[in-house]
Amino acid sequence: MVEVINVVSESKKSANAKWDKENMAYQTVKVNKKLLEDFKAACAARGDRVNTVLRKAMENYIKESPSE
Repeated sequence: MVEVINVVSESKKSANAKWDKENMAYQTVKVNKKLLEDFKAACAARGDRVNTVLRKAMENYIKESPSE
């Protein structure tokens, strides 16, 4: 088995942080603990990342919403 070490330069880290600051945002939601546990388990069972599923749900919701 070969171990792969991912080394990211400081300049790349800085560039990534700058891009994130300019283009990304956090949204915190308050949900029932059981709902969150079940959702995380369902994502894991399907091999999906929680953030990916939530982002796709947001994108689909916008796409399916009537235009103004």
